Amino acid sequence: MKKVLACAAVALNLLAIAAAANAAPIQWTVSDTSFDDGGTVSGSFVYDADTNVYSNIRLTTTAGTAGAAATFSTRCTTAHCLASLPELLFIASSNQADLTGVPLLDLEPSAPLTNTPGTVDLAFGMSFLCSNAACTGVGPGLRAAFSGTLTGVPYVAPATPTSVPTTSPVGLALMATLLAAATWVYRRRRS
Repeated sequence: MKKVLACAAVALNLLAIAAAANAAPIQWTVSDTSFDDGGTVSGSFVYDADTNVYSNIRLTTTAGTAGAAATFSTRCTTAHCLASLPELLFIASSNQADLTGVPLLDLEPSAPLTNTPGTVDLAFGMSFLCSNAACTGVGPGLRAAFSGTLTGVPYVAPATPTSVPTTSPVGLALMATLLAAATWVYRRRRS
């Protein structure tokens, strides 16, 4: 009976490890995306489909004839933005109380993003400045993208740096003094 329980425990642990390995978030990289005004979109973000959480958002647009360059590091979470799913809406501000004049980036994948690595075509994308506080309207700088790709690979979080212990200058001076004293005692005994 103990062997059966031990085998069952091992099997359950292996299943738990396999399930945890499959639940890894995916880093999606935007590439080959150009706006109709000559500007481009590049960068990446991490998405966990199990929890619907976006993180490490690092997207940038370059200037074109209609729109300006902007950096996007936040997902738009106003009621209007959330109602427009499955579009991916990113803003260039962390303050979502008043988005008037804030650049918005809209990326619309051709298929929902999952926790499976692969490539998803970009069905449509656009960039503009929000015209009001909730960003329910399109302001100036409107430009569109009609092609591009989102390439997903398993996200590997950067390793946290470990601190290397060091000795303070006072500690080094004390150690040198003790070493000198030990050397003096050793030589004194030898002679």
